[in-house]
Amino acid sequence: MAGNKAKGSPGPVSAAVSAGFRNRSQNPRVRRVWLAGVGTVKLLRRFVDDPGAVDAVVVVLATWFVLGGYVAAYAYVHEPGIILQGASRAGLTIVTAAWSVLTLYLFVGFARGLRAGRVWNRALPDGQTGTFAAALIFGAAWIVDQAFWSPVFGTNGTGLDSLFTPPHLVEMAAAAIMVSGPLRAAARRGEIVASPVTLTSTALLLSVLTFATQFVHPLIDPWPAADYEFRRQALPWIGENMGMAALLAQTAILAGTGLLLNTGFKLRPGALTFVFTINGILVCITKGHFSLLAAPILTGVAADAWAAWSARRPGKPSASLCAVIGGSYAFAYMAEISLLPPGTTWGPSLWAGAIIACTMLSWLMGRLLRAGLPAAVVEPYPPVTIEPAPERWTLDPDSNAREQLVRSALDDLGTPEALGRNPLARLPALSKGDSAAVELRALLVDVIGELAASASPRDAESGLLLLDYYVKRVGSHEVIMERLHMSRPTYYRRLHHGFELVAGRIDQLSVANRLTVTE
Repeated sequence: MAGNKAKGSPGPVSAAVSAGFRNRSQNPRVRRVWLAGVGTVKLLRRFVDDPGAVDAVVVVLATWFVLGGYVAAYAYVHEPGIILQGASRAGLTIVTAAWSVLTLYLFVGFARGLRAGRVWNRALPDGQTGTFAAALIFGAAWIVDQAFWSPVFGTNGTGLDSLFTPPHLVEMAAAAIMVSGPLRAAARRGEIVASPVTLTSTALLLSVLTFATQFVHPLIDPWPAADYEFRRQALPWIGENMGMAALLAQTAILAGTGLLLNTGFKLRPGALTFVFTINGILVCITKGHFSLLAAPILTGVAADAWAAWSARRPGKPSASLCAVIGGSYAFAYMAEISLLPPGTTWGPSLWAGAIIACTMLSWLMGRLLRAGLPAAVVEPYPPVTIEPAPERWTLDPDSNAREQLVRSALDDLGTPEALGRNPLARLPALSKGDSAAVELRALLVDVIGELAASASPRDAESGLLLLDYYVKRVGSHEVIMERLHMSRPTYYRRLHHGFELVAGRIDQLSVANRLTVTE
């Protein structure tokens, strides 16, 4: 009777389906197709969950986005007063397609993060929430421009009247945030060495800035050149003023870019050359002056050589690096203009003065910006309240404060200011002052690395998951579980065990330091 059938037994239809699936799964060809499908799904999930993969996708789409913008700029400025319709359509199509795919990609990742239970500002990997918001703002400004601003105010379509409309300014600001997403993500993850993705993101950010200031760019309008067509139509002093302003503005932007990279990351040989070359290629698209591309390339070579030479001394160059970038760019540009026939109309005095002025301005900017926020701004006064007992480090292995403080320090691993305020930064084994955060981060990374290389499988698993989640920032807890093939209960047991091991290692170092001081 049907009533006597066990509740867990399958019905005839489901049993037949299950039997058919088992038969098909035994077919090698079907199994290969099924495994290929599973692999494809895992690959697609990685491109949404893995922060490194997300950065790579964003930087590829952002490259097409910026390239489309420069192609559109070529259509508007290559022929004075004439819009090249073919190039304009091509550029705007590239921009629209790249923006649409990027926004849809980030929306999928955002929705997936919310579905996984994350808060909205952590639904995407570090740095990409701002990219998604900026993409939405860019789209809104684009709609306002096409549907309201241009029809109502009737811009003439060329010149600054088109470039500097309010919607276009909002679009350029949003574009700067969009293309710099991988750069922000790398900084927040605490990456030490600038990867190719980070360098490309920096080059795109630089290119957005030079796009906004294209009306004063020496590679677009070579005012010092004797054969520059617009020089003949203007008074001599106008060409000199515009040429000098362009050199000063662009060398300052290049120096700021080099300073940003050098202070935030360790640069591999050729890093600055890579960044400046990409920017130079994009800028030269505007009017086709590719003969002047040697100036940014030589500037990058000089900056990389100076950074490598300065690495022999403690610290990182700041003002001197900025001065090398500014002086090298001005010198290479003026030398190239002078060597290319028919030469330059600038006299030797102005020729040399431009180089010195660019060097001085860049050096001054490096002196003013090299330190960033001083410690007095970050934490001007000592805390007025007494720290509660649970927030103090203790050698008691049964105290909950130990795990809480280790977890808090690992959460702030990519934020030096917050890490420096952690009670662990005041341990005897660490230096006092601004370097405590740096030493604490290095200590935690070393301890986690030791755990990951442990001979004990349980300790090694704890170290590996701490390394992936906190140091490398590979992805969410779910991603780490899948990478390490752990069940949820096992994963969180290993996580808790990892916190205990890190705390125990910190105990050993603190006790050893006290004994050394006592002796």
